[in-house]
Amino acid sequence: MISIDGRDVLSRQDIHTRYGYAMSALERWWAARETNGHPDPIPMKIGGVMFWDAEEWEDWDRRRLNPEVPAHLRSRDDLIREHHVSRTKLASLWADRETNGHPPATRIGRTQYWDAQEWADWYARQQGSARSIRTEVDEEAAAGDPEDLIGSSEFGRILGHRDHSWVAKAVVAPPPGFPEPADWGDPVARKRPKWRRGDAVTYATNRKDITAAQPVRRRRTGSTNSQPYLYYGDPRLALAREVLAQHPDATQADLIERLSRQSDQPTSRSSWRNIILTAREHPTDTDTDAGAGPDAGE
Repeated sequence: MISIDGRDVLSRQDIHTRYGYAMSALERWWAARETNGHPDPIPMKIGGVMFWDAEEWEDWDRRRLNPEVPAHLRSRDDLIREHHVSRTKLASLWADRETNGHPPATRIGRTQYWDAQEWADWYARQQGSARSIRTEVDEEAAAGDPEDLIGSSEFGRILGHRDHSWVAKAVVAPPPGFPEPADWGDPVARKRPKWRRGDAVTYATNRKDITAAQPVRRRRTGSTNSQPYLYYGDPRLALAREVLAQHPDATQADLIERLSRQSDQPTSRSSWRNIILTAREHPTDTDTDAGAGPDAGE
């Protein structure tokens, strides 16, 4: 597998080798892309060979194999892959759900699924809360001009972390009080962010109080969401509808890049894919009956 601009991509041969699908089947699925929703390849070819975004293709294949599973749901295997969490830790978090506020699961067949955005938001709060209790502000790293711009490694040292992986994840799913980057080294892809040292020190000093005051969201088993569909009322959904209307023939990868550039809210690629899917299924807020519940139309 190779990477382009930080994204893993797959050729047809890569997919054949990795998943064991016959080349004839892959060619047949591609030929029927107008009806089966097969993702578009990335805009560029390498040596005349088409490549697909690995995550985008894997998500499409998962939905193909499990058509009854809504796109916004994630299995335990999905969470392991997307959040780099061990299976043992996931099992432990689920077993302790009565005290940690773990989001409820939806069972389809023999498999449990969780709402992707709800689980990601909860996990970010869980990590922020746990680490804010264990760590103290590193006074040596915090010293210096508060207007200096610092990267995620220095931010992590101020927080007392041994590496900057937590900061990198917090950019995508910000915990309460997490500061917006003052500058992006790569503004198009929203990579290599930098913060003012003073903002980082303020967050490091106050985050224990912030996370302690953050209420844990819990839902009773069998309760329903008052929103008619995922991302209802989210400004990112409105933006996705606008971009789709302006670029109806754009590829999924192109849409995500456009949305990432135009949105002020850091959002993961998997979340953008779900937002785009919702925008396609619900092009306006008026296409849902007033007062309808989340199961309307099923």
